[in-house]
Amino acid sequence: MYYSQQARLAIYAQGEFGKGHSKTAEGVLRYAPNPVVAVIDGSECGKTVEQVTGIPSPAPIVGSVIDCLDYRPDALLIGTAWTGGHLPPEWRPEIITAIKSGLDIINGLHDFLSEDEEIAQVAASYRRKLLDVRRPPEHLAVASGQAAQVTAFTCLTVGSDCSVGKMTTSLELTRLALARGYSARFVATGQTGIMIAGEGIAIDRVIGDFMAGAAEKLVVEAGFAHDFVFVEGQGSLVHPGFSGVTLALLHGACPKTMILCHKVSKTCVGESSLPIPALPKLISVYQGSANLVRPASVVGISLNTAGLNDQQARQAVEAAEAETGLPATDPLRFGADNLFEAVLAFREKPA
Repeated sequence: MYYSQQARLAIYAQGEFGKGHSKTAEGVLRYAPNPVVAVIDGSECGKTVEQVTGIPSPAPIVGSVIDCLDYRPDALLIGTAWTGGHLPPEWRPEIITAIKSGLDIINGLHDFLSEDEEIAQVAASYRRKLLDVRRPPEHLAVASGQAAQVTAFTCLTVGSDCSVGKMTTSLELTRLALARGYSARFVATGQTGIMIAGEGIAIDRVIGDFMAGAAEKLVVEAGFAHDFVFVEGQGSLVHPGFSGVTLALLHGACPKTMILCHKVSKTCVGESSLPIPALPKLISVYQGSANLVRPASVVGISLNTAGLNDQQARQAVEAAEAETGLPATDPLRFGADNLFEAVLAFREKPA
């Protein structure tokens, strides 16, 4: 475990909470075992977490690090993730204040705080930990297809784009498997997933030659002691910037099934003008790419229907089912039981 699961957290999301870049904050609030005692965002100060994000939580939203200290946090968790993952310069004084106030720092950005001369010096002086969860382990191997040999049934979430619900879907499927009495492991491959699970490897920080090997390592370590392994997907094969990470996960994890994740309101990939292909085309692309190493089938569609009302969301689910012939759902609105049933049915099919 990278940090105690009993540690009390304050989440720093200044100016970003509930917006497009706060998925780390929201993921930790929804799924992490750690108690969250405060969220820091002066632009939402005074509101409740549920008012801003829809996530039930007693944590107050406060305006600054100093304001959060009354709630006795043990660590400050940086709760945002931008493309490129750099530390905003205006956040530095608050991080230094947190360290001087006795807090460890949990950081998921690409900028490692332990390599920041000023911040590292302050942390050393105050004997506080700087935990850069995106730092990969050393001595990773090149993938060799070993993940195809595990006894667990491996399912990978894949997507039409970034930030469409791959981590959430993997976590919900893991939760369902455990609730039904199976042994199951969520494999974290991104910074937020690591903060939730307490372990994993941020694939996007690994040297290109070893990305698939990192995914293989995670699946092999989990795959001989569990019935199911649900691997958190990253990026998208159709994203011009992040397709390499996606393909490395696909070939390193060697899944038997995939769940395709899509955000209904998105029509273009990332911030580009590239249109997101239709769901059947995406299914074909993912299955064709997976089959180069190990045959795998997309067995369900997970939709992120944020911004829609319940009626619109149900219509989107029905449309996805009609378009693909596969079960679909929004796991947060309607549960993921039908997706788990699809994975289970594929597992039990005769060879």
